[in-house]
Amino acid sequence: MNREELRLSDYEKGFLTGFYFTEPDIQKDSLNRDEDNDWYGVHIGERVFDLCVWKDDDIDNEVCVVYECYLNDGGFWNTDTSKQWFLKESKDATKPKEL
Repeated sequence: MNREELRLSDYEKGFLTGFYFTEPDIQKDSLNRDEDNDWYGVHIGERVFDLCVWKDDDIDNEVCVVYECYLNDGGFWNTDTSKQWFLKESKDATKPKEL
């Protein structure tokens, strides 16, 4: 399934990129990351995003895809996977397993 690209401002792209490369939990987890997905939430102003990070099955590269989150009627955040932005991608990256 082809997904639309998530619309982000240059500021949001820069903030998300900086978060990915400097967040201690992401960096610590990358030492032991396997092909399972790890999720990290980040707020930027009024918007909320999920970063889904995994190691691609066939290669040793890490992939990070950003999705936007929306507050549902029950007061919980839901991840909208209909639009995505590849923050860090592998040429041969596969989609996250649970999507």
